[in-house]
Amino acid sequence: MMKTFRKLAGLIFAFATLFAAAPVFALGNDGFYADMDSALAAAKKSNKDLLVFITQDGEDELSASFMQTVRSKEVQEQLGNYVSVWMDFSQKAFESTVVRDTDTAEVQESAKQAADVMQKNSQFAALINPEFTPAVYLFTGEGYYVSHLVLKGDENADGFIAALKTDEYKLNALHQMVAKTKTGKPLEKVASIDEIFEATQPEYRFFIIDLVNTAISLDKKNKTGLMNKYIITRTEYDAMIAFYNNDAPAAVNAYALAGKNKLLSKEEKQQAYYMAATVLVKSSGPESIPQIVDFLQKSLDAAPASKNAPQIKENIDYFKNYNTEKGK
Repeated sequence: MMKTFRKLAGLIFAFATLFAAAPVFALGNDGFYADMDSALAAAKKSNKDLLVFITQDGEDELSASFMQTVRSKEVQEQLGNYVSVWMDFSQKAFESTVVRDTDTAEVQESAKQAADVMQKNSQFAALINPEFTPAVYLFTGEGYYVSHLVLKGDENADGFIAALKTDEYKLNALHQMVAKTKTGKPLEKVASIDEIFEATQPEYRFFIIDLVNTAISLDKKNKTGLMNKYIITRTEYDAMIAFYNNDAPAAVNAYALAGKNKLLSKEEKQQAYYMAATVLVKSSGPESIPQIVDFLQKSLDAAPASKNAPQIKENIDYFKNYNTEKGK
């Protein structure tokens, strides 16, 4: 039986506030890379694609036996075209990140390195949002999401390979689309990028953020009429990373900048300013009320006739009255 991953989300985000960003690490145990950065570097060098394995080794009924199957000779012989990444989020893995004063210098250094890897992997998990373990994801060598392999977790070697082969047509199709983004005139490249954007499920578009940024840079005047969705995606990505890094001001700034963007519609600007206010409400105290009101007013002014305008006006009145009551 697969184990739900959702209850670990709080633990992962709590962990994220404790450690700084990690450096690149080399090949880990059993031929698996420990994090995406090192795996992507290897994939680029070897011109291979990626398989990402996410487990809770020892805490669900399947992760341990599943990875034993993956490490088997029968499976490994079929994975020559892939770089493999193994991210384990078991309690044992988290405990390995704890630096204890009673440990030797060597053990402490190992714990620090484990903490760095866990930091990277926790951010990846926050983006990919697995619902259960074990889970396996297929990515291109550039790090673009392809698919979440359909597995029960109790497959034998043949069953796992069959599941991978089933999704390789998606991988090949994405390779062809990526190749198209590298040729032609700027707006033709944007059109090719848009094929990938639309083919990628919305929840996985953060993994094509470099293509999103490329599209924006190639069509600064929005001649294609597509840039609003790219700007919104970039804003959501920037805010997500800011949240993960426990940097609420950066998230507020991401939404505020979007509100100023001339390429967004009135309603989109309204939503951006409203999100800036919302983040402030959730991350600050009464001292931020003037700024909250300012963002709400900008939200209202962006599209005063929108269906959301009355609710925004109510929010403005609420915070203004709150300030007045506090001043008495």
